[in-house]
Amino acid sequence: MTCAEIRILLNDYVDGEAMPEVAASIREHMASCAACAVELASLQALRTETTTLPRDIEPDTELWGGIESRLEERAGANTRTRSSRVFRFSRLAAPAWIGVGAAAAVLLIVGVREFRPRGVTAGWDVTTIEGAPMIGTRDVSGKATLREGEWLETDATSRARVDVANIGHVTVGPASAIRLKGSSDKEHRIELARGEVSAFIWAPPRLFFVDTPSGIAEDLGCQYHLVVDAEGNGSLEVTLGFVSFERDGREVIVPAGARCELRAKVGPGTPHEAEASAELVDALTRADFDSTSAGSVDAVLAASTKHDAVTLWHLIPRVDASERARVVDRLAAYFPLPQQTTRDGVLALDERMLQRWWVELYPSWSHWN
Repeated sequence: MTCAEIRILLNDYVDGEAMPEVAASIREHMASCAACAVELASLQALRTETTTLPRDIEPDTELWGGIESRLEERAGANTRTRSSRVFRFSRLAAPAWIGVGAAAAVLLIVGVREFRPRGVTAGWDVTTIEGAPMIGTRDVSGKATLREGEWLETDATSRARVDVANIGHVTVGPASAIRLKGSSDKEHRIELARGEVSAFIWAPPRLFFVDTPSGIAEDLGCQYHLVVDAEGNGSLEVTLGFVSFERDGREVIVPAGARCELRAKVGPGTPHEAEASAELVDALTRADFDSTSAGSVDAVLAASTKHDAVTLWHLIPRVDASERARVVDRLAAYFPLPQQTTRDGVLALDERMLQRWWVELYPSWSHWN
């Protein structure tokens, strides 16, 4: 089935009403389509949220007045009388679970606060997974609240889950320390000083950020694992969607199935497939972080295959101009330049042409931006 066909069936699938053979096809599709997988995660999150709503939802006292005045302005007295008869109510009753589409309509009409990004005053919910995590000097026993400026720390035997407002969650691994730096409608930001976090975010892109000694991870609607060691070095591996990682203008886009090495005070290395050969990874490490290493670009090209497109594309602006043509030609041998893109333009680092080639390599990119 196509993505369009899958998305038509997702509501029934989330409600448990899809035929067994259809459900099996959807599960198979999700294993290979990141965009549809996030769409499914969003619907499942919406379902979970709506199950917690009270059966009677009290609308704002001024709600009807605003609706009625709009109706009067637009439709006149006749429409006002008819609409008042149909829509005037004092309470809106909803079952514990209604269909995803109907639930969304109820939330939009009534303005239920649970679906707005929660601000820093409420803090983020923290749930112990194992061990004894700490927020400052207090134990996290079962559940607690992490507020702006506070540190959540785990020892070697502890793990915790942090709900990122209502846009996703982060699992904090052992021997880790994170701080809630801010939470608002415009962005949610934490600092990872050491350890590891696994993030799953279903919000629109560019709302969730993680500050590290190597730079900033910017979520593009995805799932990823981020590690920082005692020296501030680390790694980023993406399993769903895309993540941008940047420091001082040194930026990479890491797609699902890829990872990159991170260095404190330097930034991200060139991304590579998680299953890339040891020879390629070693050559990239030298090219990225050892300025004295000779022949590292030659070694990268020698070790690269068709499966290393993410590496070759990122190398184009990173290598010296004298070596750029070889990188471009190697990638073009695997993936020809798209329409309206020229070799000379790419060699000149024309941003629009580089972006067109990226979309050719990763068609699902258009779903995330």
